[in-house]
Amino acid sequence: MTKEVVISVRNVQYKYPTSRDWVLRGINIDVYRGEFLGIVGATGAGKTTLCQCFNGLIPHYTQGTFEGAVLVEGRDTRETDVADLSMLVGLVFQDADAQLVMSSVLEEVMLGLTMRGMSTNEAKVRARQTLESLGISHLSNRPPYALSGGQKQRAAIAAVMAMHPDILVLDEATSELDSLTVHRIFDLCRRLNEAGATIILVSHEVELLCQYADRLALVDAGHILLEGSPRELFQQAELFHQVGMRLPQVTDLALSLTNQLQVKSLPLNVEETKAILAAS
Repeated sequence: MTKEVVISVRNVQYKYPTSRDWVLRGINIDVYRGEFLGIVGATGAGKTTLCQCFNGLIPHYTQGTFEGAVLVEGRDTRETDVADLSMLVGLVFQDADAQLVMSSVLEEVMLGLTMRGMSTNEAKVRARQTLESLGISHLSNRPPYALSGGQKQRAAIAAVMAMHPDILVLDEATSELDSLTVHRIFDLCRRLNEAGATIILVSHEVELLCQYADRLALVDAGHILLEGSPRELFQQAELFHQVGMRLPQVTDLALSLTNQLQVKSLPLNVEETKAILAAS
């Protein structure tokens, strides 16, 4: 069966108005309907800039030089309003303060729903369900400015997730959260993915990406160096280390023991590592 492309990035180059150098340098990638795509790369690789191309913030809101094309559901982002693209692509930023504008967390999560025509009662029910799924129902009546950094991030994630976008993009949205909340958000992404949503998740949590992502893309210096399943990409261990990225700890362990162990396929989790050790 042919996979359906929902986002197509073709020869995209971009540089900010204050920069002499290109931040993106000829990016080409397709995102397929219903997949869970993880994007990894060191700080400054261009991941955030790429995410802003997915929903039209680049080139519409962020000034600079943009070349190439991004098509979302067949629509050229250069010719489609950001408001229209936001109906298709929900983007959660790393900086939660950039997204929170209402006087309470509940109102924040309801905002996008009511703007799309949902009644106040329906929006309130959906918002409360989403807050419950993220474990932050107790924050419903709190003003966003009074929240901690991690609480703000969860509120911003809830506001986007509540709209059930066809394509959900999280740009390092779990970077300031505790381990339990990170696992909760990955699990929620998986449930949305199983319900049909396309997930694009930028994260340094390589162990979790191995468990959840169908495919990974390694970004470095504005290029996509590698694409493939987690197991395929981690075969290129030396390249990961060269660009300042770490592998899952169990994968690194197996690589360090390849002379002593029978390793036909690199392990991605503890269970696979135990199986290799038991067979050796």
